[in-house]
Amino acid sequence: MKILERHLRDYIDLPSGARAVRDLLDDIGIEVKRIAPSQHGDVYTVELLANRGDHASYAGIAREVCGRTGSPIRLPAITELQVGDAPWEVRIESPACLRYSLTLLERVAAPSPLPATLRHIIEATGGHTVGPEVDATNLANLELGQPTHAFDADTIVGAVTVRAARAGETCLPLFQQTRVPVPEGALVIADDEKILAVAGVIGCDESKTTDATKRILLESATFEPVSVRKTARAMGIQTDSSARFERGSDPSMVIPGAGRVVYLLESSAGYRRVGATALVGDWVNPNRILPVNIPAAGNFLVYPLSDSDVRERLTRYGFEVSPTWPMWSEEGWTTPDNLEDAWRSSLRHSVLVRVPAGRLWDVETSQDLYEELAKSIGYNATPETLPPVDKGGLPSDAERNKAIVEQVLVGNGFFEVFTDGFYGRVVRERLGITEGHPLWAHVETQNALERGYSLLKNNTLAQAIDTVDANLRVRNADIRAYEWTRTFHPDPTAENGVCRERKVLWAVGNARKETGNWSDREPSLVWLMSGLVEELGATLGLPLTVGEADPTAPLYGCLHPGRQGSVLLNGRRVGVLGEIHPTVVRNYKIKQDRPCYLEIDSDVLTSGRRPTFMEPDDVHPSVRSLAFTLPGTVRAGAIAEHMRRSGPPWLTHVDIVDLFSHVADGTPVRTVTFELTYSNQAAARSADEVNAASEYLIDAVAQRFGDAGVKLR
Repeated sequence: MKILERHLRDYIDLPSGARAVRDLLDDIGIEVKRIAPSQHGDVYTVELLANRGDHASYAGIAREVCGRTGSPIRLPAITELQVGDAPWEVRIESPACLRYSLTLLERVAAPSPLPATLRHIIEATGGHTVGPEVDATNLANLELGQPTHAFDADTIVGAVTVRAARAGETCLPLFQQTRVPVPEGALVIADDEKILAVAGVIGCDESKTTDATKRILLESATFEPVSVRKTARAMGIQTDSSARFERGSDPSMVIPGAGRVVYLLESSAGYRRVGATALVGDWVNPNRILPVNIPAAGNFLVYPLSDSDVRERLTRYGFEVSPTWPMWSEEGWTTPDNLEDAWRSSLRHSVLVRVPAGRLWDVETSQDLYEELAKSIGYNATPETLPPVDKGGLPSDAERNKAIVEQVLVGNGFFEVFTDGFYGRVVRERLGITEGHPLWAHVETQNALERGYSLLKNNTLAQAIDTVDANLRVRNADIRAYEWTRTFHPDPTAENGVCRERKVLWAVGNARKETGNWSDREPSLVWLMSGLVEELGATLGLPLTVGEADPTAPLYGCLHPGRQGSVLLNGRRVGVLGEIHPTVVRNYKIKQDRPCYLEIDSDVLTSGRRPTFMEPDDVHPSVRSLAFTLPGTVRAGAIAEHMRRSGPPWLTHVDIVDLFSHVADGTPVRTVTFELTYSNQAAARSADEVNAASEYLIDAVAQRFGDAGVKLR
């Protein structure tokens, strides 16, 4: 939102100087993004809280400043409207409309624009002045946070009805050239023939005011926030009005908001009211009452608070504060004779706070009022204290294992990072994920403020690549990062009825050239990730191995087809590793780098028992070496894994120790040497038994891979 500093000073006293004003607004939670000079004064671009619709106006910002400084608020002039029998019939047929008012005005003089000082307020937001009717409604929205809309009364046929849209209905929104469908069930404003406006979102062209307009019907209303949000998202239309209604508007401001527009039109634009204002709707103020225990609030904030102090601070924000015992009724604060002693005891040293209508959307508990007190005091004004610490219990196995894993990662040069749990729909395209892919389905957010937060992540590869990209943009090419996180997968049968969560540890590495080494060749970080898996397995005492890539793994197509593998635990896939697919890397505009990715189910790492010391065998193990010639279509890891599964229980290790590449008959050939380690505890096995086991493994490899061209060298 953009605000004109000069106009904000009309509402409340501010410190002198742009820096002091910016510091004050930042400190009360209204972040100033930038200050830009204009011909009308400094324009502040501020970021408002997503759940505070009352902030989105000069009066709302002034209220927050008042809560901190105590300076009185000065509101603009408002005409007091008489509610009664109006000259136009209006009715509500949907509970999604809380209150709705219509005021009829007719032109009695030649049209004239609003005063220049008021038009400057609209221009400061980047908007354009159109005419007095539209400018007045836009101004009331900016000043008081109450959206209103002006219809040309002579275009309306019959009664004005607030109802749900019917199947197949269309409308012609303002600023659009063609009619668009209105979602069935969406809240609309209609006459007997057509839709006049999509409630809370946008008006329609067929009922707009023009220079020829003689009579206007002024609408001022409050709509249910979820209804407005769903309609705006479904139609792909975002307006200042929908932004305010989506965050919860103030039902008690319906008549004052209309009164501000009437004042502007009657005092400046040549209009006058005709009859009373119509007001319909079943909304009744629930008069939410919340107790605030003053000693408890003081202990929570570590700040001394008295009864008068709490009363004064909350009153600044518009809350109505009573003494301890009286209760609220329609006649005001009263003390019922039958107030139970237990209720009296529970409220001792407390005050009762009545929540204003505009804050019913976000103030629901007494703890919410603690936040108001903290803002009034200022977070920087509360003392810095550490919480009391008692002796705790010993760490659990999961906590110890997590610490061990982090020691291994940090020891290998990895830094912990923290990424978002959301990303945008563009991630699917960048990863090459199309409809039908295992990673296509996502949990989608319905009220994302930005497109980049529209999907809950169902993979962590996207964040890994973003981490690499962010570092490359600041010329840091040597990257090693990891994160403990979780992914979300749609599943209506899950306990929460929405999705199941998967806990994941991921790591990413990138390097253009090896550093600290005599070799200047490009490294393959896949070997680093593979070694990391082995080190984690050895340190945790888990039989983690790296095996052949699994085409059924969800990330299989996102990794390089010839430089990836599976992380296995007792033959079961618990993760993946590999170089990120070149196409995916290019989609992220990464040109010279080949980042590598590792992902492991974190429950596997944290649920295992910490390894204990085992006394080594008295007799050295027996070691044999086997060399096989491999064609390019067979991975060495697949042969190693097959020998591990086929060997006897006393085959403890199968390691790849040498690679020799050469050309035979014009064809590239690889010869890979595998080292087999056999335990020989208490000298229980002879050399003949070890040799027989090795011969058996040679036959097993020949039977499994012989047809593919694998031969013993």
